[in-house]
Amino acid sequence: MNIQIAVLCDSAVEYQNRLCILGTFDTIRTHQLPATKPQCSIALQILWNKTEEGSHTLKTRFMDEDGNPTLEAVNSSVKVSVPPTSSFLTTNHILNIQQLKFVRTGNYLIVIDIDGNMKAEIQLQVLQIEGKN
Repeated sequence: MNIQIAVLCDSAVEYQNRLCILGTFDTIRTHQLPATKPQCSIALQILWNKTEEGSHTLKTRFMDEDGNPTLEAVNSSVKVSVPPTSSFLTTNHILNIQQLKFVRTGNYLIVIDIDGNMKAEIQLQVLQIEGKN
């Protein structure tokens, strides 16, 4: 298994097995706290080999820089079945998030676990900037 894409973005959609990603970012700049990102998405693309056929669990965890959870973890599953004519299968996963709120500046981490093992990290920093809105 290979995570080919793991990003935080403004939006993501899938059509015809294609993952379309708009506006990846790793920094939120705000004039005031708390800061709210009205809508964003986590987009993943995972490549599975024939030896990995079967059911797998995915868990997305959200943490602050101290390792404390900032949102409830999101669990999902995927059943991998590689077609007989292929040597691998790619699956796309999109997690849409509404009203993502940050009460303080600092570094945040989104961790992707597959079958109980950490497989990817997405880093995010929230910065407060001076000046008027």
